[in-house]
Amino acid sequence: MRRLLLLAALLAPLAWFAPAHAADKVLVLEEFFRGTLTAKGSFTSRIDGAKRGLDVVMKGSWDRKTQTLTLVEDFVFSDGEKDRKTWRFRKTGPGTYVGTREDVIGEAKVWQDGPVVRLAYKARQKTKGGSTFDVHFDDALRQTDAKTVINTATVHWWFLTVGDVELTIKKR
Repeated sequence: MRRLLLLAALLAPLAWFAPAHAADKVLVLEEFFRGTLTAKGSFTSRIDGAKRGLDVVMKGSWDRKTQTLTLVEDFVFSDGEKDRKTWRFRKTGPGTYVGTREDVIGEAKVWQDGPVVRLAYKARQKTKGGSTFDVHFDDALRQTDAKTVINTATVHWWFLTVGDVELTIKKR
């Protein structure tokens, strides 16, 4: 028993060098997001704990000539609101892209971070009263198997973290 504990103590530091999500596949945007996908998830407010569900149907196409992934997203929120957004991700190098969307201010920075694809961008949000405010998104997309990507995002307004998004995206 003492030998087993000693062996465990000696090998434990090696776990620090192992990838945190070794089972995850390396996500390649232009491969995974081609075709029709569905997503289910929610936005959870860190201010009052309120949760807003959402379902999304996505249709993606890759233009090899322009190195651009176009991803049309049709949202249906749990309160009945509907919205459509179109991402355009232009590949700028191995594992790097710039992204644009109707509500994104400037360009989204998109990069490969091991098996994860990260996005950082500022988006203009509309209120039900018609006014707008700008929030910053930090997204992480992690492919867990051939047909599933988990998208988590933290939403910031100025220096305040206002909420979290979690979506499970499935290939049909």
